[in-house]
Amino acid sequence: MRSSSGTKSDAGKVPLLETSAPSEAPAAGKFRLIKLILIAAVLLLIVLLVINLVVHFASGKGKKNAEKLSEYLGTNVGTAEDKLGMHLKDNSSFAIINKSDTFDYILEAEDSVNIDDIKFPEWTVTVMKTTSEKIDNVIYTNYKLLKSDSRGEKLERRPDLDAYGRNTKIGTVLDAIGCEPFRISYALDFTKYEFRYYYELDNGDMQSVALVVSADLEDKYFYSTSEDLDPFFITSKAPSARSSL
Repeated sequence: MRSSSGTKSDAGKVPLLETSAPSEAPAAGKFRLIKLILIAAVLLLIVLLVINLVVHFASGKGKKNAEKLSEYLGTNVGTAEDKLGMHLKDNSSFAIINKSDTFDYILEAEDSVNIDDIKFPEWTVTVMKTTSEKIDNVIYTNYKLLKSDSRGEKLERRPDLDAYGRNTKIGTVLDAIGCEPFRISYALDFTKYEFRYYYELDNGDMQSVALVVSADLEDKYFYSTSEDLDPFFITSKAPSARSSL
């Protein structure tokens, strides 16, 4: 008969308590939350970048079309259309353009902007022709620049162009102005840049200005004219004109 004295009974043993590290669930959950936030932030940045790129290329489309058409100045309109794969229209889809602008042919954005509660295309490229159906002028207008304020962009001061001579590169002069041209006109013997801006006078009034800068065929500064624009609904005083060179 096998003696039971050789083995110890488990009945008298006190069970050992199982121990474990503090739960990692809260820390893991916090980590996952941070990870999701970072992923969402990256995705948002990507979306914003894509939107900015789309807006940039869309806004630059009009200017590029104008530059391409300007290469065909003096050429038959139909020839330019065929070479560039463009279709120029006789009329604008926007009433204000047909009413206030002068052109023979037009290319314009489908999207619109509101300026002083009037609907404009984001940009237009208008063409003036000669009597022999040749391209005489190409004019690019970026109405988006006037969307926030029809007076144009606010500058700290009136640009001083008197220091620039006729041998100055046009890019240097344009950089000194401090804002983008809202209209560029291309002709056979010159390129004209038109700006709209306003600034604060010493007496606290805001002065609106129309500035035109011209360049010759070698992209050298030729001349500029600066015209103060008075509120036509308050005073009938004719705007004064000042020119450089």
